Amino acid sequence: MATLQAIGLRKTFPGVVALDNVDFELSSGKVHALIGANGAGKSTLIKILTGYYPDYEGRIEIDGEEVSIHKPSDAFKYGIEVVHQEVDTTLIPYLTVAENLLIEKIASSSMGLFIRKNELLNEAREIIQKVNLNIDVRKQVADLTLPEKQLLVIARAISRQSSFVILDEPTSSLSLIETQQLFDIIKDLKKQGVSFLYVSHRLGEIQEIADEITILRNGQKVAYFTRQELDLSKAVEAMLGMPSAEVFPEKPKEISQQRILEVRNLTKKGRIWDLSFHVSKGEVLGITGLTGAGKTDLLHVLFGSTKPDAGEIILEGKKFSLQHPKDAIRAGIYLVPEDRRNQGLFIENTVAQNISFPFIRYLSRASFVLLEKERKYAFDLIKKVRLVPPNPDMIVKNLSGGNQQKVVVGKWLGKQPKLIIFDEATQGIDIGAKRDIYNLVRNLAQDAAVIFSSSDIDEVLGISDRVIVLRDGRIVAEFKPEMIDRQTVMEITTGAREHLFQ
Repeated sequence: MATLQAIGLRKTFPGVVALDNVDFELSSGKVHALIGANGAGKSTLIKILTGYYPDYEGRIEIDGEEVSIHKPSDAFKYGIEVVHQEVDTTLIPYLTVAENLLIEKIASSSMGLFIRKNELLNEAREIIQKVNLNIDVRKQVADLTLPEKQLLVIARAISRQSSFVILDEPTSSLSLIETQQLFDIIKDLKKQGVSFLYVSHRLGEIQEIADEITILRNGQKVAYFTRQELDLSKAVEAMLGMPSAEVFPEKPKEISQQRILEVRNLTKKGRIWDLSFHVSKGEVLGITGLTGAGKTDLLHVLFGSTKPDAGEIILEGKKFSLQHPKDAIRAGIYLVPEDRRNQGLFIENTVAQNISFPFIRYLSRASFVLLEKERKYAFDLIKKVRLVPPNPDMIVKNLSGGNQQKVVVGKWLGKQPKLIIFDEATQGIDIGAKRDIYNLVRNLAQDAAVIFSSSDIDEVLGISDRVIVLRDGRIVAEFKPEMIDRQTVMEITTGAREHLFQ
């Protein structure tokens, strides 16, 4: 049983106070949630606690005694472990699940010469069972899905018997069922005295799992709640410095009857079955459902990256054949994909190179990019998406998750879309960046049709004019958000309620 206390933590960079006199406590067997918009100071606090920022002011105490944490090995020594949001940065893809889990043990045994393979595999199996991860431990990590990688990293962290576990957006790639499995694991570990610092942008999760909540804004601690005291509207207001009602933009009172896209009996065997729906100009059509319900499969069919087995796609009243994503782009159908780092960005390239890429031919002459023209083009789009910092020369991998997503959206704004599709557009980004994305969605819907797909029921209800629910590849509900509540949608997505059409 242990308690970690941060007292008067302060961290400055040239011209910037990143953390300003913050007090914080992790009590044994408790989950303490840390929330705040981008730039609030969450990452700075985590990096101090894990030894990546050694030159901080203030002090850290464990069980009332001051400790020095000036490098990551100090954090490990005091039982502090962090599970990062970007799991690929902490795993070795060409090694197996077992090797990733037990790499320290292998390294300390003369390069693994005296490690018995069967013992290694059995130990790895015991570890992954603790997080209900049902995979072959001999499988290469490169072949795992994102949710499997996420649970693997969490399993590795808890296997080291840490007293203080920092979870940074741990459910960003997990389904509702997998998230609940994680919560069950956290609850079991709490009983054993493990403390959790839980960083998430999903307030519904915070409300369910956290015992205490601290809110940061502009490097300062601006609010503290216990679970019993937590009021979500007050929490959002504390994070943004504005009323929570202003998170989602106002919806139009009337929607155009001009259908941009109509789908008839669309089928991709094993994924989606007999889907029929439409979306009109000026409308945001929300699509929700559990992971595996068919949302992403449907969107990739609409973008031409997956070919259907049956059905028709009607674009502006005419039957439309999609053989390749380039056909969709030429027709004005654009996709903001779920996996922005691997499918939406050239992560090692600049903002300007990314944001100009889809329509680079309009910025070129004789196969040569006109750099000044590209730069002006990039600046215009950077301004539209409110990128921070507004620097076209910034390497994209150095941006926050929210600003990376703004680049993915911004690259489609150079040419007016007819239909723009968002797949989990706010996954892993803070409430301030979410608000910017919601405003972009609504602005785009003024002159185009929008499909907004998300497993976050609250945001689907908040941003959409109409919602359809997928389950097992089929449409099981269609309704207007103002006619339904969150609990009913949850029941439909999980199958507790069969269907709903209004």
